[in-house]
Amino acid sequence: MIGRPSTNGFSLTEMLVALAVVALGAMLLAGTIGRIGYGLAVWDRDDAQGNAVASAQFTLRQRLAAMQPLRDVQGGGSTVDVAGRTDVIDFTAPAPDRDAPDALRRYRLQRDAAGNLMLFSLSTLDPRTDAHGLATQGWTPEPLLGGIARVEIRYWGRDPGTNMPVAAWQGYWTHRGALPMLVRISVRFSDGDTRVWPDLVVHPRAAIPEPCAEDTPCAAPGAKA
Repeated sequence: MIGRPSTNGFSLTEMLVALAVVALGAMLLAGTIGRIGYGLAVWDRDDAQGNAVASAQFTLRQRLAAMQPLRDVQGGGSTVDVAGRTDVIDFTAPAPDRDAPDALRRYRLQRDAAGNLMLFSLSTLDPRTDAHGLATQGWTPEPLLGGIARVEIRYWGRDPGTNMPVAAWQGYWTHRGALPMLVRISVRFSDGDTRVWPDLVVHPRAAIPEPCAEDTPCAAPGAKA
């Protein structure tokens, strides 16, 4: 008597189908892993870029908040040696803690020709370099960020002609008898750059508060020292 065919094992067709399913699953898994890896790489890049922006803002906040008048040794008083435009600001502040104790330093914040946001510094006791010249040769450069399309600096304080508070951001701060109450730094990155620069508004701690006239609105935006 001829018995029924055995039902144990798999036919060739079933094995081929199973192999195709396994291959398809492997392809889907590889694609998923690739997308996860790409997502992690993008996250790491964005995180690193965000940390670079935060580090640059932290450095500027420390320096600008420490801005102070330059003492006049011969006259016994002090002079406000701040020269600010929309694209550059020169000011005097103490050296960073890592360099202390040291003389006051002259700082210059500007965008260089290569698109870098630079903070230059120079000791106020260095007689070899003109601190008020346009060139930065002899200054110590500190690169903050690259890929900068534009930097805009604004100031809040009294009008030099009327000595009255101005209820608007000003585009320059030169030949004033006081420090600006607020300094705002805006940065625009190059096209296609996904970094974000929140406007940095800093109140120099040495700035003297200015009373407002009853008929003059002079409330300034909030600032963090």
